[in-house]
Amino acid sequence: MKDKTAQLAKRASKGDAAAFGELYSLFAGEMYRYALYSLGSTEAAQDAVQDTALEAFKNIIKLKNETAAKAWFFGILYNICKRFQREKYQADFTPLELCEDLSSADSNENVLIGLDLIRLINTLSEQEREIVLLSAVCGYSGKEIAEVTGIPHGTVRSKLSRALAKLREETEGHK
Repeated sequence: MKDKTAQLAKRASKGDAAAFGELYSLFAGEMYRYALYSLGSTEAAQDAVQDTALEAFKNIIKLKNETAAKAWFFGILYNICKRFQREKYQADFTPLELCEDLSSADSNENVLIGLDLIRLINTLSEQEREIVLLSAVCGYSGKEIAEVTGIPHGTVRSKLSRALAKLREETEGHK
């Protein structure tokens, strides 16, 4: 997968639009999930991912390390989500809408789990929430999160550890 990603990134950085489309499609689902959790709105998430695709397409030539294409895309998305949050970009949204969008199953249990997850994530500070989402939703390591966010690696590790401890305390307090 990494070899394919690097090859597509190299071709895309040389102006191959089809390669860019393939590269983008590798990350689009994950980017949408991250944006959805981060922004809390399907409309905002779609806009953020679309803005990311446009920004990435315009700047793909600047990608220096083809093997880091995923982190590069997520770095752009991270900054766009931060901008949306600063601008208070909040479309009409209900937690149920988010759960339906995140779950392909139609079970009440999945909706309840989704609602609990939203409630838990919202107990964190903005920065902790972003770090946890990059870790849990995107599967990034502390080093990769540092690369995406520009936050020092040691700070990412400590904030992630504290945020996960908060989440554990919160879940134990509601049992």
